[in-house]
Amino acid sequence: MLIKLIVIGKLKNKHIAALSEQFFKRICFDAKIEIQEFKDNDKEVENKRILNALTKEQGYIIALSEDGVQLSSEKMAKKMESIHKKIVFIIGGPYGLTDQLKQRADLLLSLSSLTFTHEMARFILLEQIFRTITIIKGRGYHNS
Repeated sequence: MLIKLIVIGKLKNKHIAALSEQFFKRICFDAKIEIQEFKDNDKEVENKRILNALTKEQGYIIALSEDGVQLSSEKMAKKMESIHKKIVFIIGGPYGLTDQLKQRADLLLSLSSLTFTHEMARFILLEQIFRTITIIKGRGYHNS
């Protein structure tokens, strides 16, 4: 499985950064994963940078958005298992994604009806990717 995260902003909170790194390392055992970070800016600049990065990607684009669908961990595992190319996740900055970028996505995904900082969204997404992989591999991390 090939996974890429395109994200706005660095992890500044050292606790969230450490937890995120733990899940990143766990994912590396079963999947090739990379993270491409872009500096915080205004919404238009951030979204143009992401769109530029997407021109080089030949993958299935999943953009995190508050108006996206919410999936259970099991449904996310089924979805990811059905994708037979690189999966590219997008996490926008504090002001979200433009309509143009949302339209470019193959799937809009909401992590929750709650709002999270982009740092927390990144950590939660990494944990869910790891959880998804353990569901696909039949490992005991996820309890259903």
